[in-house]
Amino acid sequence: MRCYRCNSVLSKSDMCEGCGVDVTIYKKIVKMSNTYYNMGLAKAKVRDLSGAAELLRRSVRIDKTNIKARNLLGLVYYEMGECVEALSEWVISKNIKSEKNIADDYIKDIQSNPNKLNTLNQTIRKFNKALGYAWEDNDDLAIIQLKKVLSLNPNLIKGHQLLALLFMKRGEYERARKTLNKALRIDRCNVLTIRYLDAVDEATAKPDSAKKQGSKAREKELEREALSGNDVIIPPSSYKETNYALVTFINVIIGIVIGAAMVFFLVTPAKESSAAEEYKATITDYASKLDKSNASVASLESQIESLTAERDEYKAKVDSAAAVAQKSENMDKLLQAANTLLSTKDGADIEIEGEDAGKIADELVALGDVSEESEAFKDLYDTLKTATFGKAGGYYYNQGSQYANTNDWDNAIKMYTKCVAIDDRNPAFLYKLAKSLNKKNNGVNTEEAISYFEKVIEIAPTSEYAGYARQYLN
Repeated sequence: MRCYRCNSVLSKSDMCEGCGVDVTIYKKIVKMSNTYYNMGLAKAKVRDLSGAAELLRRSVRIDKTNIKARNLLGLVYYEMGECVEALSEWVISKNIKSEKNIADDYIKDIQSNPNKLNTLNQTIRKFNKALGYAWEDNDDLAIIQLKKVLSLNPNLIKGHQLLALLFMKRGEYERARKTLNKALRIDRCNVLTIRYLDAVDEATAKPDSAKKQGSKAREKELEREALSGNDVIIPPSSYKETNYALVTFINVIIGIVIGAAMVFFLVTPAKESSAAEEYKATITDYASKLDKSNASVASLESQIESLTAERDEYKAKVDSAAAVAQKSENMDKLLQAANTLLSTKDGADIEIEGEDAGKIADELVALGDVSEESEAFKDLYDTLKTATFGKAGGYYYNQGSQYANTNDWDNAIKMYTKCVAIDDRNPAFLYKLAKSLNKKNNGVNTEEAISYFEKVIEIAPTSEYAGYARQYLN
């Protein structure tokens, strides 16, 4: 036993010699976990799997690092057909102890066999499907699915139990008894299986003596099923050949009578039963195909509704686009009329006051790029631009100068910015805006001011404004 804190080997002392921690309670926990492990191991050896699983769960609940108990619990789950729970326990065990852990071999054994993994997945899906059929009272389909499940995973105890319940529901108690006996051979002390067997015995309402005989018969049946191959004991023959012709004749007659009786009582009912089973299977198959057809019809109806809704949506969009196109055509006609009215005069001579010209220029600037607009729109835009931009630039320049004279640099910057927006190639506009930015920053050039000064020099290098700009830059 090792210390849980420093992993040192513990002695008989209640204190760890490595780190000095008190390990009294820890020792009791480990001993109790090991006790439950030993008890679970004993039950597993006699195939009391459900009892072993309960004890092993207690063991790992007390000490989650008990690797032996956790690995054995995984094996018990696997033997009961619960492969998912088994893998979960082995994965936890491997995460706790990654080296020299037999759980790693168990996991690799399953993962290295794709067919086994596929079988496990099919088992889970088919069992869930059978359970769904059972909830829907579709017992025939549930039984078919459970038979497929048990053919893939014969040790799945809950599959045997559910199949037995379905047989009991249909009154087929002998078939339920056989199924439960198979479950008992896997887990001899499963409480739920024993309870179902008791329910079968009560349903058949046998007298006490008959029950005892039935119990003995069931034990003999289990013993007979357990024998196979070389384990079958062939009793020695007691036949003695006789020379009496009468005895021989009587034996021949008796054999013929027994053969006829066997044909009448065994072969004929078996054929009838087989035919009935085939008929039931055919009916079930037809019912399954009908369900699939109904589901396909419902799916097609849903697709038709969806396509109809999409058609209506596209039709509405087309109608909306036609209305927008009609409005656009009307707008072009209105713009053409306005342009005709304004172009009767020279655009520069249209009488618009400075402030009004500024408002119109601001709105034109706000339009941005109009290259993708209609020809009527662009013609009116050019007419208004010619009529207003020159007057608006002069108006905002004068306003900016008035604010600059009173050192109101915020409003001056606002006015000169509008000037530059109207004509960003005018050196006077650019210089005044850069100068106002400089003055507002107490004579220190901002990056924006520097960019405007440099643009003045670039546009008009020989102008007086270029000289002023160089002075500010130097």
